[in-house]
Amino acid sequence: MRKAFVIFFWSILVGGLASLFVFANQKQQEVTCPEFIIGISNDGPHQLISEQYIRQQITRAGYRIKKQRLADIKAEEIQELLRKNPYIRSANITIGVNGSVIAHIRQRQPLLRVFTETGRQFYIDSEGFIMPVNAEFATRVVVANGKIPDISLKSGNDRNRDVKPEKNLHPELQKVFLTAKAVKQDAFSEALTEQIFINTAGEIELIPKLGNHTILLGDTTILNDKLNKLKLFYKQGIRNDAWNKYVMINLKFRDQVVCSKSSQYGTI
Repeated sequence: MRKAFVIFFWSILVGGLASLFVFANQKQQEVTCPEFIIGISNDGPHQLISEQYIRQQITRAGYRIKKQRLADIKAEEIQELLRKNPYIRSANITIGVNGSVIAHIRQRQPLLRVFTETGRQFYIDSEGFIMPVNAEFATRVVVANGKIPDISLKSGNDRNRDVKPEKNLHPELQKVFLTAKAVKQDAFSEALTEQIFINTAGEIELIPKLGNHTILLGDTTILNDKLNKLKLFYKQGIRNDAWNKYVMINLKFRDQVVCSKSSQYGTI
């Protein structure tokens, strides 16, 4: 008898709590949203979106949030809309205790700006995701150009969604992406590098901010070792006015640096 009473008691309690939850949820759905809050987190210094930009995107898609009943706000659709934005890495919509709708957004970070052979421009972010250039937000990152084929931005990101975005990149884009990542990870190389160039042989060159020479990396093997060699060479091998004596610093070969001087200085 006592066991049956205990079961009955807990059944009533659970049922009551469930009813209370349903009632509270239904009541909240009738609440009018007092405000729409947008929080944008950024893992780096580059801004590609703003609160105003997000509000405009949602409004242009036909959605209304502020002063609307929570039951009428299509939070999941708005969340999906934001997630499809090429500048947004993640987006989540939550409801505050007072009925406020909150968008938690994490922006992608551009790593480099690519110019194809046909002059098309786009960004590649720190994960290898391709993004269009946003004219409203000027972002200064390393530039990559040269023998880079024209590609569709969509095909560059959608070929295989089950692997990391960088694996979907065209081989020439993978070259500049991996080079830009290696350069970004080293403060000296980042400060030095103005441009990444793919020459007619498909080899990687760096164009430095100082001097009239180019730096030949070749391919993406042992990139960190090559950049370390370059750092050592600049600190110990180039002095005074030597910046303008060289036309090429070749780092293709393991454990050596081969330099070519301009014709007025001879060659080494």
